[in-house]
Amino acid sequence: MNISIIGAGSFGTAIAQILVENVDNVYLLARNKKRAEYINKAHENIWYHPGIILNDKIRAAVIQESDNILKGSDYIFFAVPSGSLRSVLNSLDSQLEDKKIISCIKGIEYPSLKPMTTIIQEETGSDTVFCISGPNFAYELIRGVYSGITIGAPKKYQRNIRSLIESPRIMFDYSENVQGVEFCGILKNVYALGMGILDGHITGENHRYTLLTLCFKEIKQILDEMGHGELLDKFCGFGDFLLTSLTDKSRNRTLGLMLGKNIQLSKRSTITVESLRSIKAIKRLTDNMDLPILELVHETLQDPQSISVHIKNFQENLR
Repeated sequence: MNISIIGAGSFGTAIAQILVENVDNVYLLARNKKRAEYINKAHENIWYHPGIILNDKIRAAVIQESDNILKGSDYIFFAVPSGSLRSVLNSLDSQLEDKKIISCIKGIEYPSLKPMTTIIQEETGSDTVFCISGPNFAYELIRGVYSGITIGAPKKYQRNIRSLIESPRIMFDYSENVQGVEFCGILKNVYALGMGILDGHITGENHRYTLLTLCFKEIKQILDEMGHGELLDKFCGFGDFLLTSLTDKSRNRTLGLMLGKNIQLSKRSTITVESLRSIKAIKRLTDNMDLPILELVHETLQDPQSISVHIKNFQENLR
């Protein structure tokens, strides 16, 4: 069995290291030719996982020169930034409509409000597009730390997908609600931002976990409204939310901390752009709902200089 991973970043590299234990060939496809050449020569992705030696069965190639590799792949994983997905898909010459595709991307397109699996379906014509999500930082996943993964796929594909990423240190749960699993990944980033923004104003552990509960209630409210409430106790729901909201190694929590402290941010950074896009999308999808923390995150990203005003408004809304 041959597997291709489009995206040689942090998560793409980590999942490659797991896949290679279960399949014949793993191809890690990068946008940068020099990066691909270095990975093949040194068996190391020094940009994302320095010091981790990659299995020598992992072979890197350039996305734009991977037509034959993709045609010969049984499954294709996508692990690129959400904002780059359409451009990457448009750069591919391969016909992927008969391929089984798994998205590892956590994001939503704005203003179309389309999840990543829908974009992949539109651009490839494939009817077999699935996703995986859960509390799994890439830097721990590649080191074999115990992790949990929700597989979002129709039941007849779930066990097969599990066999690809099977590991003694990975626990699995499942859902046939593919877009719901994706949606959980977007929500947890939004509320990790919220916890980061509020962190500097937390007066104690009682306060912290009260706010965390409020975040959880809003997530439940949104998931119920969208018809995804059954996913709350999955790895993609509760587990991923806690990991991202409480861990300082979380990019979204860190962004929230910087916003809460009024630290100047680069408007071009991938995480800032993706977060603003996700917030706008979720705000539009929930316009008729009373969600104070979501409102705080939205106002802060729109006007970070007025953070003290946004915090004051939030506190008054809770009374």
